Amino acid sequence: MSDDKDKHVINCQSSLDITVVSDFANELKTALECSSAVELHASEVSKTDTAALQLLCTFFLDAQAHGIDIAWIEPSDELCIAASTIGLTEHLGLEHKTLH
Repeated sequence: MSDDKDKHVINCQSSLDITVVSDFANELKTALECSSAVELHASEVSKTDTAALQLLCTFFLDAQAHGIDIAWIEPSDELCIAASTIGLTEHLGLEHKTLH
């Protein structure tokens, strides 16, 4: 079992949209550079848009190419619904999240 220092934790903002994509991209890039497992804490996400979801798709592809594991921690229903709406649920590893 790995301990917390072996993980890079990202606390997602309540709004994941075009207004935060630049800062979010930098945070995701830093996580990739750490070459450790990543936890995306997303329970507070209440708004997301296509720009943020596209950024997450790129992040997941890059992480996979570098053998970095990503785990969602309590992804919000809003995030899951947005991903589902544009067909990215499986690509983002959200296919097992139950939507209400």
